[in-house]
Amino acid sequence: MKTERFARTTTSNEFLVLNLVAIVVFLVVCSFIVTVCAQTGASQTAEPEGVTDAAVKSDLQELLTTVYCYCGCTRETIEVCTCGTAMNIENNFRDRLLAGETVEQIRTDYLDTYGPQYYAVMPVEGINLLAYAMPVVILVFIGGIAFVVLRRSMRSGSVTADVREASTSQVADKTVKQVEAELEKYKRES
Repeated sequence: MKTERFARTTTSNEFLVLNLVAIVVFLVVCSFIVTVCAQTGASQTAEPEGVTDAAVKSDLQELLTTVYCYCGCTRETIEVCTCGTAMNIENNFRDRLLAGETVEQIRTDYLDTYGPQYYAVMPVEGINLLAYAMPVVILVFIGGIAFVVLRRSMRSGSVTADVREASTSQVADKTVKQVEAELEKYKRES
């Protein structure tokens, strides 16, 4: 009876480790989703007014969500900021887009003028690569730990099964010898 209880404990430990791994993976995936949503500036604000061309409208939307306003208010993208400076920047961007400039030209000019700290999307270069790579490294590390723990629990489970079989056979051998001794004793007495 006791051996079955320990077998269930080993199984439940494996189950707990698998659940822990699943929870960690879920949390990392959720953090990726939140990070991507925050970096793309996915907000629920109205479309910019006065824009007629659909291409210019989408380009203006991209610009407004990828750079911060330099006004000194809280750190917000131009799309979200409500100050007069943000409105002037939006009008400037619209005029430049209608004049034929590309999104990259306008963004580069803006960031060259005010600094890279006003870029709302973390560029994938330099030390920022570490921020993009760390979740993957952490997942691999946690997966390795889970693999090692499961492997050890499997090995200890097979070792305990071998010990259980050996102890069962020893008990059976002892019992058989006792029964044989009792039979011999009974035959002598009869």
